[in-house]
Amino acid sequence: MNETLQAPLRDQSDIKIFILFLMDSIGRPLDFIEINDIVIQNGVVRPFDFCLAFPDLLETGHIVMDNHTGKELYTVTPLGHEAAQSLPGKILNTTKEKALQNAVLLLNLHKTNSGYRYNTEALPGGKFLFHLHYTEQNEDVLSLNVVVKSQKEAENMEIELEQHPDMFRRALMSLLANNPGEIEEYAPYQLL
Repeated sequence: MNETLQAPLRDQSDIKIFILFLMDSIGRPLDFIEINDIVIQNGVVRPFDFCLAFPDLLETGHIVMDNHTGKELYTVTPLGHEAAQSLPGKILNTTKEKALQNAVLLLNLHKTNSGYRYNTEALPGGKFLFHLHYTEQNEDVLSLNVVVKSQKEAENMEIELEQHPDMFRRALMSLLANNPGEIEEYAPYQLL
């Protein structure tokens, strides 16, 4: 989830558009930590730049804070929605799409208290071992070890896993349980 999609944005206007785009696309109130995490996770916006841009969006009325539930939650205003939709900025469409997909994945992982981790280890004879672990409630629920013939194959597994980690988990569980419904229900942009 932390692959850099394009060089970090430098222009404050582009950074603000990116923040508004993600928040508007998520479509539900978010707390400050959630917003920070989804905005900086891919390296498109640096943490310091986020900390400069976010208060400006509040001050200009593009984002509003609501704390009537006892928790500070932020939403995009109609003005912010219009800016996110109409201002072009220098953000690549592929970057927007992947960042949104990663944002939804991150929010879903946090909501379900689940996650994944992986690593690759060199073996004798030039082979490599790819380790993968999925967790729920901080406990391993699925572990996989795959021996491959080259480092390139292991790196390809890492890249493919990072593209759709939840789909990968669903596919493995589906195959093991002989339940194709798990894969058919996959919707990478759907919040839980």
